[in-house]
Amino acid sequence: MKDERMREQLTSGIFASEGVTRSDRVLHTPGNFAKKYLLYVQEAGTLESLTPHICRRKNLDSYLIFEVLDGKGSITYEDRSYELHPGECIWIDCQQEFTHISSREMPWRLAWIHFNGNCAGEFYSLFRERHDSPVFLPADAGEIRRLLEQVLRGVKEHVKELDIHSLLTQLAAACIRQASEKDMLRDAREYINANFKEQKLPQLLEQRFAVSAGELEALFLDSFGIGLRDYILNRRFNAAKEQLRFSILPVTEVIRESGIGNEDLFYRLFQEYENMCPQEYREKWAQWMKD
Repeated sequence: MKDERMREQLTSGIFASEGVTRSDRVLHTPGNFAKKYLLYVQEAGTLESLTPHICRRKNLDSYLIFEVLDGKGSITYEDRSYELHPGECIWIDCQQEFTHISSREMPWRLAWIHFNGNCAGEFYSLFRERHDSPVFLPADAGEIRRLLEQVLRGVKEHVKELDIHSLLTQLAAACIRQASEKDMLRDAREYINANFKEQKLPQLLEQRFAVSAGELEALFLDSFGIGLRDYILNRRFNAAKEQLRFSILPVTEVIRESGIGNEDLFYRLFQEYENMCPQEYREKWAQWMKD
């Protein structure tokens, strides 16, 4: 009877993925040493959704990391639903119930790893301590994607389990670091937007986020394509333009209130980026001068 039920399930398509997904996956059974002392892969692969279907799992002794390579979808975990878009990653404890489904309009393509082993739980706890959501947009998606690919290739090519452990350690550390960096950058940008007038803003950022201005400069450049000091100056310049257009403050007060603080720099910015002096900018754009 058991064999007959299994044949019925297979023929009815319950376990079949043809026409539902296209995947490249590899399963792995670790040795006793790896299970006792190392991080190890249970399953890794890539998946392309061909039609929306709900995957619901729980009570798996495993941790899952995946990245959305293309398309979009959603996942429900810890009683919350998250929309996922290209470049976003998720790291979850599969003992908890989770469901995920691809978008019908934009079917997603994923790269994923199920793994476990020594310190896997500790790595995950550290990740969640620093990042309250299981979903994150990494500061450098290329690093996460490269490590996922290397792990998949390593398992396929039967590389040593010590090497797989090393790659998984790098992957876990990268997720922890990059999720934290992205949160810090978001908070730093919000802090700048609220405090752009402060003349010692770089020093205030160093104190608030416990990172050097030089490091923040590099992180801003990598993530936003503009360095920290240029971002601050850009925010001040935009504030100056808003004040010229929507207030009657004299130019001398706009220089101070915008946080630019230096008259020569103020005039140079308008000449460089607007090809006119501040007074001309006001005459051209200020609605109150025309009414």
